[in-house]
Amino acid sequence: MTLDLARLAHATAALREAQRKDDTRRKVIAGAALLAAVREGVVPAGTLAVLVGRMSERDAALFADAMAVPSHETEGTDQ
Repeated sequence: MTLDLARLAHATAALREAQRKDDTRRKVIAGAALLAAVREGVVPAGTLAVLVGRMSERDAALFADAMAVPSHETEGTDQ
């Protein structure tokens, strides 16, 4: 019986670890897709600014370079 509980605990831990890895991978892929879409002008830079504004200072600092407005968004304006 103890062996069965140990196997169950091991299987549960392995499942949790796999789910955590999948969740991390989803976040990385979604973040990369968002940054690429902002760079390409498909998603407004303001969308990224709103999301970054909800982050801690430490995390938001990682996006300082990504917050620069791409040149194609400022063309034709008086900025």
